[in-house]
Amino acid sequence: MRAVINPSWAVKPNGEVLKNPFIVIKNGRIEAYHRRKPEGEFKKWIQIEGVLYPPFVNCHTHLELSNLNFNPDNFKDFFQWLLWIIGSRATKTLPEIERAVRKGAELIKKSGTYYVGDISSFGVAPSVKLPVKAVTFREFIGKDLNPKEIPPPLSIHSIYSVSATAIKKIATDSLERGYKFQMHLAETPDEQLFAKCLPNRFESLIYPTIGRKRYEKLCAEGIVDYLKKLNALNENLIAVHCTNLSPKEAKELRKAKASAVLCPRSNLHLKTGFPPVEELLTLEKVGLGTDGLSSNVSLSVVEELRCLYYQLGCRVPLRELLPLITYKGAKVLNLQHYGETALFTVAKGNHSTPFEPLIKEGQQFGILDFSNTL
Repeated sequence: MRAVINPSWAVKPNGEVLKNPFIVIKNGRIEAYHRRKPEGEFKKWIQIEGVLYPPFVNCHTHLELSNLNFNPDNFKDFFQWLLWIIGSRATKTLPEIERAVRKGAELIKKSGTYYVGDISSFGVAPSVKLPVKAVTFREFIGKDLNPKEIPPPLSIHSIYSVSATAIKKIATDSLERGYKFQMHLAETPDEQLFAKCLPNRFESLIYPTIGRKRYEKLCAEGIVDYLKKLNALNENLIAVHCTNLSPKEAKELRKAKASAVLCPRSNLHLKTGFPPVEELLTLEKVGLGTDGLSSNVSLSVVEELRCLYYQLGCRVPLRELLPLITYKGAKVLNLQHYGETALFTVAKGNHSTPFEPLIKEGQQFGILDFSNTL
């Protein structure tokens, strides 16, 4: 069955903008975009006042932590927050975690996002049926593991919570089994100090509180050099946050063909800084993530994009930022056949450009799914 959708505006998966296009749908898939009314037999014509985008992508979140009551005013810095997280995680029951996953997924969908890169700390999220499509990364925290015993993809929490031995094993395994792995990278200045074996608050504050010491004394010139020493700076790395990378280190990520995910609101809430965005935007694979409701106040990637836009002083056009939550974000998560299914994010209303809704106060976004109904 063939049908035609005629929105006011459409943004194609490659970023091309079309005004009053005709989108031909066949058997739940996008057959073609037309600038003029197509000829032929069609069983249904649907006119939409608004903008159709490829489905939005949230590259990094923590659905299992969606029931935490986060308020940025409650924390003076990242380390006070980290101690709160460590204590809060230990108190959650299985039913609570399952409810948190469902709550987070519903909020993701309500914000107009369909694809999500989710970090599973408890192993609960992969078994929960969701209204969105999740790429679930199973998180490892600790000293040692056999990565081949864990279904991929995996997530390395950070250099301060995972041993160098385990980081190297997971990075090597990602190349052998062919999957991407996420890792919180340079979220705080202290991670750079940790990588250089200089005094830092992970060793002076966090470790004594939880009763352990540093696993190994691997010293490097910086956090990216630390990864290089472990063969973890490769094309499968998804570096999350990158808040305290130097411009030189950002270029090292690009050279390695790694991916990056920016979470600007989480960084501002936890007072950790602001990443070298303009350098990171040169990466082929770069996206936006909301982080979880454990460090953010919503799971809307549009609000994340808006924050980034204003933090950059509106110097980078919305046209250049939109790919971070569409096709570039899809590349980060390695989404195959992205934008081929008749599934769209929609911003209804009369808009002068398809980018206007991204900064329009009160604009609602939703999901239009024609993959099974046409």
